[in-house]
Amino acid sequence: MTTQENMDILGTQKEGAQSNENKRQNEKKARPGLKLLLIAGMCVAFLIPQALIRNLVSERQSTESNAESEVFENWAGPQTVTGPLIKVYYSEEKDNKKETHTKIVLPEQLDVKGDVKTKHLKRGIYDFTVYETALDLTGQFKLPKDFEKMQERHEWCFEKAKIIVGLPNLRGLSDNVALNLNGTTYDMVAETGNLKGLSCEVDLSRLQEGETFAFSLVLPFKGSGDLMFAPVGQTTTVNLTSDCITPSFNGYYLPDERQVTDTGFQAEWKVLAINRDYPQVLDASFIGSYQYGTSDFNNSTFGVQLKVPVEQYQQTERAVKYAFLIILLTFAAVFFVEMQKATPIHPIQYLLIGIALIVFYTLLLSFSEHINFGLSYLIASVMTIGMIVLFMASVTKDKKTALGIGALLAVLYVFVYVLLQLESYALLVGSVGLFIILGIAMFATQKIEWYKKKD
Repeated sequence: MTTQENMDILGTQKEGAQSNENKRQNEKKARPGLKLLLIAGMCVAFLIPQALIRNLVSERQSTESNAESEVFENWAGPQTVTGPLIKVYYSEEKDNKKETHTKIVLPEQLDVKGDVKTKHLKRGIYDFTVYETALDLTGQFKLPKDFEKMQERHEWCFEKAKIIVGLPNLRGLSDNVALNLNGTTYDMVAETGNLKGLSCEVDLSRLQEGETFAFSLVLPFKGSGDLMFAPVGQTTTVNLTSDCITPSFNGYYLPDERQVTDTGFQAEWKVLAINRDYPQVLDASFIGSYQYGTSDFNNSTFGVQLKVPVEQYQQTERAVKYAFLIILLTFAAVFFVEMQKATPIHPIQYLLIGIALIVFYTLLLSFSEHINFGLSYLIASVMTIGMIVLFMASVTKDKKTALGIGALLAVLYVFVYVLLQLESYALLVGSVGLFIILGIAMFATQKIEWYKKKD
């Protein structure tokens, strides 16, 4: 056999092999259903790692909450200022027996002023905001007009009355507290009754109905989280200033005036007795019980939350919810590329791309615990897109196609980030965005020949 004949035979075999390879590729392209079914199965399977990522986010959030609780417990927890109040004992006869009871008299006027300074404490990788303040409490007491009728039925012990200021976390006190009552100074001590705080015993035996007497005190303390007030005065006014730039006003009443700037805030409240659900004279059982449609003073408190909101975990959890959408659209883009290119893409390669998309969320979670969420999202996105572009360029041997998939991923990540920043309009923007994506997919696939005729 001559050399020419050998070359002809080899050429025929090569052409046959090439023809068989093209035929196999055409058969694969002519039967996309199996590949689509496999891709759909992988998309569903990726719901499992998506759920695991969400559990990881919850676990990290729980760890942060536990660290916050430890810091707040060691510093001083949320504080609620209640009072000053008058606690006076009286006795009455029932069935020839003398019984002793207690009444609580609320102030006629209560004015609170203070400047609240924030501090930052660290526990591990977490940073928490706490506060310190010295509140000026001034005002006056006045016995109600019908108090004489109450005195006719009861034997009062005004000479051993108490003035109480409620403050739940006394370990937050930074100095001793003295009460000035009509020019007389009284040192306050810890109150062990139902209303925890400070108290002092005073002689009010000369107090007559309609008579007023002024009080004032400085309450220096520290706390964390909430700073709340009970509107115990016939008229209660609170005026606060602070260097906290992220206040959250909460409670039963919002400020009448507020101003928040990038250096702090100023807020004023004014609450009248008619705005609340309890009168000026109360039974002592009111404290810690349910009367007058409210439980204790707690359901009428108002104030401000002084801490930097921790949003990275909430934003990461919201981002994870879009993982299935990103994986589905990315797989669809890769599948369209496979349909148009001669080089088939193996299911293992789809799997690796999906894993890279899932790893994006672990990167986002870990980075956001150390730097702000926006920068973390950018870094994780660039790393993920860069890896997938390089991988697709190696698989398809086509840089333009790989860059096209990278551009698609960039658009998807930007779209999701915009949704994360929106609250009220997230559903609207998301629905319109999905509609546009669906329209683009329809347009991009209209020229694909899903069924090819066999030769």
